Amino acid sequence: MSAGELVTIIDPIHPAGVEALLASGHTLIQGEGWRKHPRLPETSVILIRTSPLGEDIFGSMRNLKAIVKHGAGVDNIAIPAASAMGVQVANTPGGNNSTAVAEGAVALMLGLLRQVSEMDALVREDRWSERWGIRLADLTGAKVGLIGFGRIARYVAKICGAGFGAEVAAYDPMVADEEVRAAGVEPMPLAEILKRDVISIHTPLTEGTRNLIGAAELAQMHAKAIIVNCSRGGIIDEAALVAALEARSIGGAGIDVFDAEPPPADHPLFRLPNVLLSPHVAGVTEAGMKDMALHCAQVIDMIHRGESPPTLLNGDMLR
Repeated sequence: MSAGELVTIIDPIHPAGVEALLASGHTLIQGEGWRKHPRLPETSVILIRTSPLGEDIFGSMRNLKAIVKHGAGVDNIAIPAASAMGVQVANTPGGNNSTAVAEGAVALMLGLLRQVSEMDALVREDRWSERWGIRLADLTGAKVGLIGFGRIARYVAKICGAGFGAEVAAYDPMVADEEVRAAGVEPMPLAEILKRDVISIHTPLTEGTRNLIGAAELAQMHAKAIIVNCSRGGIIDEAALVAALEARSIGGAGIDVFDAEPPPADHPLFRLPNVLLSPHVAGVTEAGMKDMALHCAQVIDMIHRGESPPTLLNGDMLR
């Protein structure tokens, strides 16, 4: 194999991925000072996680062959601009990252249903006697609705269905009803999903899904229902969500992703007690991060060998 690629790692990855890239003979630009590296214009592969990546960054990289996304979602990458330059864009879905995000979604469900934050406060604040006035909720036997039915949603379905005996349904216009049923899940239209006890979002952010859940959709949820989003910010209209939570027209929300990340310090979700928040880390487990980093290294090796990665996203645009 010829000399390796010059890989610019824009966001930190697991050390195992760095070691694998170095072992394959690639040269790396990484760390906070990557923008000022003298060889940056020579970059042949960009490896990125969540940072915005537009033509302002890669437009002058005349040796650029590929952009490899650490993870599945590519809404942060200007794919049309990359395609116009003849640059491949590939992602790394599946593996331990999918199970990690699924577990993160279920953790938020349980945290809300069991009111974990409030129960912790009762103990710490000497409010022990208040426990008798509280009624926690169950995931066991609950009606769970999934918006999107890709890899992550299917793991959520298994955990909720086989693990908790929940009745799981899903809405995904891109997946045939027969395929949904084959996974032991009932296909339903969005309007019916919104009537369920627990709603979990697992769809990519596109122009078609932006603000998919707005005031009208939240109004269809019942007063004890909860909604969880471990997919992408922007799918739920945050202002509409705040209004629904303030009015107590829904039971609660578990949010791992935000429209702006990080969200502003005065974000109105922060002052609401019926919200459980996390900083876009549902998939950030040791196993998940290691698996994705190694997957990225494998994809970069394939690109270096002149092979087309199976997760290439813009092959049609490059032809």
